[in-house]
Formats: sequence, C-alpha cells, structure tokens
Amino acid sequence: MGNKVAFSVPMPSNKAVLGEGPSFHEAIYSMLRTAKVFEGFEQPELTLIAKHMRAYQVPAGGTIYHEGEKGGYFSVLIEGRISVYKEDSDDQVKFLNVIPPGNIFGEISVIDNLPTSASLVAESDVIIVDMSRESFRRCVNENPVIGVHLLDLVARIMCARLRSVSGRLVDYIDIWG
Repeated sequence: MGNKVAFSVPMPSNKAVLGEGPSFHEAIYSMLRTAKVFEGFEQPELTLIAKHMRAYQVPAGGTIYHEGEKGGYFSVLIEGRISVYKEDSDDQVKFLNVIPPGNIFGEISVIDNLPTSASLVAESDVIIVDMSRESFRRCVNENPVIGVHLLDLVARIMCARLRSVSGRLVDYIDIWG
C-alpha cells in the first residue's frame, strides 16, 4: 500500500461485450456459479441475477473504471486480475490492491450513485459481468428475497473492506497525550 507508480492510469478501454440477453443468460449463470462470492446463492437466485447482467472482456492494460467517472455498476471478476489505483492529495497515482477472480467490485457506486472512488486496470485479459444500478434495483424489486441476499452480500463485503482499511490505518494514528 502507498507505493507510487510511474504512470498515469490509462483512459477507459473499450469493453468488448461477450454476451447479453436471453440467449446468453445461461453462460452468465455459469460464470456466476464459479465466483466464490456467490457460494451461498441457490440456482434459481443466480439464474434471476444472471438475467440482469452483461458479460464483457477487457484486454490487459485496459481501464475498467477511471476514478471520478460516473459508475453505477455492480461487477464480478470472472477471470484475470485487476489492480486498484487511487490518486492522493498530491495527484500521485498509488497502487491500493489487487482484485482476484471471483470477487465483486463497483458495489459502492451502485448503492450511493456517486462517481467511482478508484481506477481499476486489467492486469491480464479479464472477463467481468456487470449489473447496472438500474438493473440492480429492478432485480431487488422483482424478488425481495434475492434483494436481501444481494444487499447482505454487499454489506458483508463493505464491512470486510472497512475492517481491512482500519487495520492498516491504525499504524498511522498518533495518540495524543
């Protein structure tokens, strides 16, 4: 954490759509089944969730999201690795983390509808599935049980990230007398 990088984050790449719509729902369902983040979800739940998603491929080096741009996508990394970068107060780009396959990202902007808080760069060719904020809300409204499961998943991930960050920040806190 906190390493300076000698490049600026690339501008957004063209995400190539792998598939969407009824003819591709089964393929997206199969992708979601492989994601560890969905281990507790049942087949009917994943089938419905898959109906609200699109699959994309991003080449190595491509930017998936650029810090500050309009977000609004709940995304799952299916294959590949993504690095997370953020600009500090001196406009230096710093590496924060790596997202491994099977994890979600972008969930904060789906909840708060604010711009993305970091830049995400494909470190290898990646396959992701996205659900727009509108589709996320539609999915939650169509099936409240799935909505509770999705919101519980997002809450657990956000809590884990907050615990991780607070654990890292404790070394930087000065105790005043």
